[in-house]
Amino acid sequence: MWTHRFAIATAVLTWLLLLVGGIVHGTGSSLACPDWPLCFGQFFPTMEGNVLVEHGHRLFASAVGLFTIGLCVAALRDGKRAHRAVPALSVFALALVIFQGVLGGLTVIYRLPTLISWAHLCTSMLFFATLITIAGLTRHVVNGQTRFHRDDVPPGVYALLVLTTVLCYAQLALGGLVRHTGGGLACLDIPLCRGSLLPLGEHPTVIIHAVHRLNGLLFALVLFITAPRLRRFLRRETDAARRGLLLALPLLMLVQIGLGILSVWSYLGLFYVTAHLGVGALLWGGLVLLCLSLRGSRGSAESDGGALVTASGQSGAV
Repeated sequence: MWTHRFAIATAVLTWLLLLVGGIVHGTGSSLACPDWPLCFGQFFPTMEGNVLVEHGHRLFASAVGLFTIGLCVAALRDGKRAHRAVPALSVFALALVIFQGVLGGLTVIYRLPTLISWAHLCTSMLFFATLITIAGLTRHVVNGQTRFHRDDVPPGVYALLVLTTVLCYAQLALGGLVRHTGGGLACLDIPLCRGSLLPLGEHPTVIIHAVHRLNGLLFALVLFITAPRLRRFLRRETDAARRGLLLALPLLMLVQIGLGILSVWSYLGLFYVTAHLGVGALLWGGLVLLCLSLRGSRGSAESDGGALVTASGQSGAV
């Protein structure tokens, strides 16, 4: 189905756009084009130096916008063949990408205001999650009709998954706040921040950085508890992809922690900071996909030996 293909392609482009956006900020190119939507009054200015980085980011964003329009058209044309939520989600994605473009313009016009720049990042993650949701809802097609299934896991375990996902988004938002308040190097000592876990009384950027670290620690702890518990309730034969994802997410978290440390030790080295953002987005996307494909059900419970007793939802379509 074209909707699924457009959703996958747009999600991949959006992840790459997040990396490009990180490079724009990391290279100090955010105001290389002082006007918007043109650059020095031109659609194609001389593409060199910081202008290449900033205007290239705008052109890449325009491509994402065009793909989102294609996704919306495909979803609306599929109509009743698709999951009932898909057309509405595609329109929502289009609204988000337009809003994102406006935020990007306001960021330039008002010379990088912190709240607008922060909202720009937070909205991009919501947009990314919406694309992943559409891709998940349109993954399985039987006889020309979309069939979407959610497998059952115990309610408590699913609640842990939802908590992990919320903590992930909070961590991304806090990371954006650290970046856009200029607090990336507010705490140079690791694992503490100026000698304590939460240095109250210090400058707000120091506190924000410390809270980002503390939330990251909580996020990692909950993820390391949740992932192996969920794996116990997924069958090896039919849930290989999700079992693999639950194995990959903790490994990505270890990489993410290492990138965070290296970002400080390298004094915000461009590669480490950009990779830190990219891996964070992958963690977010993976957790959203798991929340979508599973559900908490009282009909699913652990057996005496801790083995699988699930998948009552395998036979029903949402």
